[in-house]
Amino acid sequence: MKKAIWNAIGFGLVACSTVAAAAGEVKLQQVTSIVSSKYGISQQSSTFEANVANLAYNKQVFAHYKREVWTTSYSPPLNATVDLQFALKYVVNGQTYWDNNNGNNYFVPKDSGAHLGAGINVYNLYYQPTVRLGVSDAYVYGAAALRNLAVLKDVTIVYSTDNWATTKSTTASYSPNHWAGAYSSAANPNADGIEVWPFSLNVGAGASQVDYAIRYTVNGEVHWDNNGGQNYRSALVRQ
Repeated sequence: MKKAIWNAIGFGLVACSTVAAAAGEVKLQQVTSIVSSKYGISQQSSTFEANVANLAYNKQVFAHYKREVWTTSYSPPLNATVDLQFALKYVVNGQTYWDNNNGNNYFVPKDSGAHLGAGINVYNLYYQPTVRLGVSDAYVYGAAALRNLAVLKDVTIVYSTDNWATTKSTTASYSPNHWAGAYSSAANPNADGIEVWPFSLNVGAGASQVDYAIRYTVNGEVHWDNNGGQNYRSALVRQ
């Protein structure tokens, strides 16, 4: 079943749809919730990513939070922060599919960092199809979210700037204060055991694209996030 990753999808509701039992048509990939506090002002931001079956060109995906509907991200008013309780809704071909955590809905505490969907052990947290760089900039930055399955682990990014004619690799580094850069006090790892490991890719000053995949080695096992076997590709736009 062909899959597509959606994190900014749809506006409004679709009429005349029927509810169908989900069998992998929509699945939570990751949700991140942080509260940035500075100068006495707090602002919450939350992002969602879902993996959906590509059943048709026209499709809509929603995150339903209590009685509200979000389509991309959620930012409550300043100094008003909330725990997240939500389910994912996928509307396509007149059918409606739900990922509601097996009827329990999802719960994510405010300012708790990144959370991964069931069965996901490593995930490319900040993927961008297009990365804008200065003319002489040589690095592309990102981060991997992973389950803390053991103390000893390795996170390596395998990448190429020439369409895989040659490859390079670099290691990500654990950063216990990762969220402090966003003026957040979220723990790393959080209560769910999810850690965020930042990385940087040396793409040089002349590359126009970078392809990469993330390899997580732990307990003698290797886990990949290679974008469903397609690898990640970012166009590098210099300005």
